[in-house]
Amino acid sequence: MTCSGAWLHTAGVEEYSDAQLLAAAGEGNGDAFGILFRRHVRPITGYAVRRCDNADDVADLVSDTFMIAFDAAHRYVPQTDTALPWLFGIARRVHIRQRRRMRSFLRLVSKNTNAQISYADEETTAIESAIDAARAANEMRDAMQRLSTGEREVLELVAIDGLTPSEAALALDLTPNAARLKLSRARKHMQRMLRDDLHPAFEQGVDGAY
Repeated sequence: MTCSGAWLHTAGVEEYSDAQLLAAAGEGNGDAFGILFRRHVRPITGYAVRRCDNADDVADLVSDTFMIAFDAAHRYVPQTDTALPWLFGIARRVHIRQRRRMRSFLRLVSKNTNAQISYADEETTAIESAIDAARAANEMRDAMQRLSTGEREVLELVAIDGLTPSEAALALDLTPNAARLKLSRARKHMQRMLRDDLHPAFEQGVDGAY
């Protein structure tokens, strides 16, 4: 199936693969990238909600992820049926840079001013509520924070973001075997830290990744 500039005016746009959409986007086709954006914006937003401290950071992470993806579309090499692992990999790198910038900014603010950071919330109530909900399970969150960074990242991508271990490996630039090993270790560590009957659904989700 070939892609043309008229495809938004035809039926069956969902038949186009992510690789076809990104190939067209790499040639400057904004319509193609718009389809890809609508296809994957929800899981990328969910990724951001679970990792950011406020709605502004969520918006920045999501927009930066897709901006970088558009700029890099011509370099995309499909390794799975979906580009989602590739997008998660971009989002992860954006989030790392975001945290570094925030730490630097907070140090600067603390050093030079007594001003307090504040966020407008009238237009962000829904996403702030989602952030609160994502953090409601304090025991699980605390246990996950005690995992190593590598174990926590692969566990989050598989058990929370819904990737397979192989897809998580792509997002984290690991081999599939390394990702599975980290996932197995994370699962064992979590089971030791949590009571068996506290989070059965979570453990079931991790077991289902094998």
